[in-house]
Amino acid sequence: MTKFEAFGKAFDPAQTESKLRDYWKKNNFYKSVRNPNKKPYTITMPPPNVTGDLTMGHMMFTLQDILIRWHRAKGLEACWIPGTDHASIATEAKVTKLLADQGISKREIGREAFLKHAFEWKEKYGGRIIESLNTLGISCDWSRNTFTMDEKYSSGVIKAIVKLYKDGLIYKSHRLVNWCPVSQSVISDEEVFPEERSGSLWHIRYVVEDNPKQSIVVATTRPETLFGDLAVAVHPSDERYAHLIGKNVIVPVCNRSIPVIADHYVEKEFGTGIVKITPAHDMNDFEVGKRHKLGLLNIMHPNATLNDNVPTEYRGLDRYVARKKLVAELDSIGLLDKITPHKLVVGISERGNVPIEYYLSEQWYIKMDKLAEMTLNATRSGKLKLIPAHQEKTWEHWLTNIQDWCISRQLWWGHRLPIYTCQSCQHVHCEEQAPIHCEKCGHKVLQQEDDVLDTWASSWLWTFAVHNWAHPNSEEKKDLAYYYPTEVIVTGADIIFFWIARMVMAGEYFMGETPFKHCYFTPIVRDSVGRKMSKSLGNSPDVSGVMQKYGTDAMRFSLVNQIVTGQDIFWSDECCDLGKTFANKIWNATRFLTMNAVKLDIDPAQISFDDLKLRSNDTIMGWITSEFFHVVSKTHENIARYEFSQYTSSMYEFVWMIYCDWFVELMKPRISDEANKELARETITLAFQIFDGVLRLLHPIMPFVTEEIWQQLNPSRQGKTIGFEKLPEPNTDMIDTNSIKYMREVQGVVGAVRTIRGKFNIHPGTDLSVYMRDSHTRFGNLIPQMEALAKAKFYFESEQKGFCAPALINGSEIFVSLEGLVDKSAERDRLMKKIEKVSATINGIERRLSNQEFVKGAPAHILDGAKKQLESNQKELEMLQDSLKEL
Repeated sequence: MTKFEAFGKAFDPAQTESKLRDYWKKNNFYKSVRNPNKKPYTITMPPPNVTGDLTMGHMMFTLQDILIRWHRAKGLEACWIPGTDHASIATEAKVTKLLADQGISKREIGREAFLKHAFEWKEKYGGRIIESLNTLGISCDWSRNTFTMDEKYSSGVIKAIVKLYKDGLIYKSHRLVNWCPVSQSVISDEEVFPEERSGSLWHIRYVVEDNPKQSIVVATTRPETLFGDLAVAVHPSDERYAHLIGKNVIVPVCNRSIPVIADHYVEKEFGTGIVKITPAHDMNDFEVGKRHKLGLLNIMHPNATLNDNVPTEYRGLDRYVARKKLVAELDSIGLLDKITPHKLVVGISERGNVPIEYYLSEQWYIKMDKLAEMTLNATRSGKLKLIPAHQEKTWEHWLTNIQDWCISRQLWWGHRLPIYTCQSCQHVHCEEQAPIHCEKCGHKVLQQEDDVLDTWASSWLWTFAVHNWAHPNSEEKKDLAYYYPTEVIVTGADIIFFWIARMVMAGEYFMGETPFKHCYFTPIVRDSVGRKMSKSLGNSPDVSGVMQKYGTDAMRFSLVNQIVTGQDIFWSDECCDLGKTFANKIWNATRFLTMNAVKLDIDPAQISFDDLKLRSNDTIMGWITSEFFHVVSKTHENIARYEFSQYTSSMYEFVWMIYCDWFVELMKPRISDEANKELARETITLAFQIFDGVLRLLHPIMPFVTEEIWQQLNPSRQGKTIGFEKLPEPNTDMIDTNSIKYMREVQGVVGAVRTIRGKFNIHPGTDLSVYMRDSHTRFGNLIPQMEALAKAKFYFESEQKGFCAPALINGSEIFVSLEGLVDKSAERDRLMKKIEKVSATINGIERRLSNQEFVKGAPAHILDGAKKQLESNQKELEMLQDSLKEL
């Protein structure tokens, strides 16, 4: 038999969490095996970077855990596949710095030696994020853990690139790209974040070539790019400069002649209305240059120092050093007109944390038109649903205006492009295995591309490449057929294009199926003053420390309870108090039940939710059973709709307010009734049955406290887990509407008495007399419970006696005697103010109902509502006036 002593005075997460994590791991509960008799429910974890530490963003993995645990308990074959991403730029930067700190140059040791160091670093530090995630209690199938540079996964990445190349979707081109001077690699638009900075607007004079006495003033935020100017532009309708169009001006310092062109890109109101056009160092200028066939002039090295296309004295200077030197020279020769303060938005490299350069470079691209059309069809056809739905507008806009995808990166850590060039005839090959000789000329020397793939060009295959898609054995083929497509992807909206759209492209193109049915975008977690949490701001909490302080269940519950679809979360660590007190409430409810089970010689180990039956012949037991199945229906709907906070709040309300605040209190007189031990045992048995159901419903969000209680209630459950217990399912046959109706009337009356007690500051232990103008039979055998809960004696079908406080509940007039408890004078003043307020409300409603235009135009339900409101207020006024007369 379960011993009451097994449950201490409060739930202690420190004593249970590590124990249960080891228990779950030892028993391999979460390993998924194909089961032809079960429908699969698959989620692939968005793979965190191997460079990562645990953040508030990772706490959102709780949502995936809820879904997996929920559907596992529903009887589906739930499989949550975890993994990590190699994170090309971030990891290479860390390893490069680590080597530099040891006096080792990446370039000097070469590619192979560097990669050896990188893999050693990954083995040493890359597992930290997995260990950290385990503290969350997540129920992944760790036997399927995948790293994006595992041999099997990598073979899938190479296979995909080869197919795309042979299908004519991959090509090489010279274009302007986002360039990170730190990593010296191209980066995507999504890896550039805008940052507003205080800068300057430099006004520089360009002398007109055929009239040295005449000059124009050009305003620029980047004077050092002047060396790459190939034109200056004015708006075609700007009359101030119409006479200059077609003429040439001289670029200061380097003394080159460039044309004055007209283009609608120019904003007449910005600066002087004349802009310099530097096609190789500005995206907009690049487009202007194409329209006017200006060509391209690159003035920078990959590390953002100036190259040989600038005057000798500027070569090799850092861009900002060159800027300072150039501005001084312009000033000295009289060509710097003025400098004005200017707020500007600068593109910052996410990984290098420096301003990017727009850089002319030859890169590899994937044609996106066909892939984008497939992806748009997925949402338009309904095969894929985005949640929240407003993300579909963003989705449509990006995919209908998509640019070809630059997939090459000038790095060593990552998947090297499987592209080989014949060193004799320059014929290009793209093969999964390095070709032995050139297919065109037979030459045997072929050079592989140095570049690696954009990280996202590997992780876009994630949902199917985790099953060794490229070269599967027979079992892996069956796994792929069984577990793909997945059910849902849960991730942040910030990677909707980075990853989500591209995963849909990959699924449709390579597998012929959308990789998931739903995409749920998690909210942004902000601090208490609304700032997005980030390491740079120092406002992101120590997540591990928070979990140690409050408990993991508390963190999980408190975070999820704040998630409202489409809205951000405002977080402070104190939010966890909610989850902590709730965990203790559940624990203390267990203590109460087990303590009384011992007294009644009941063994909780012999009680199961599966044996629960509706007891409609007993109002209290029929009511609590019905209320439970109401919450069962609610939670199933909440999970199906991804309404996570509705799920947690529904459970919180039932456990705290219905089960503990009402049912437990209603139980107490029964289980202490020595004259009716049979009813006492029946009641405590029912209480345990429903509590077992509660634990099952709560397990997906609070796995530790629920597992610990479930195990302690029946020590013979070793080797088992509550996670496999059948989830309570909605069942209308288990809902007795009459019991609910009766109990809600009781709750209304008790609540009214408690409100009056609180309003007049009457001690909770003081016995009250309550007069009700209602039938004794309306409440029947619930009157003893009603009196116990209200701590009052009820008198029915009686007039109030003496000084009373009135209340109107569900049509019943209630009068709580205040004789000897309250100052009559103060109560008289309160009643008069209340009468005045209710009278004003009545007058307002009567004016509306006497307005013929309102009566004719208002919908029927509005009119009915107004009439009922008038009737209720009139009855309340009459009751208040009666009370005032009594005074």
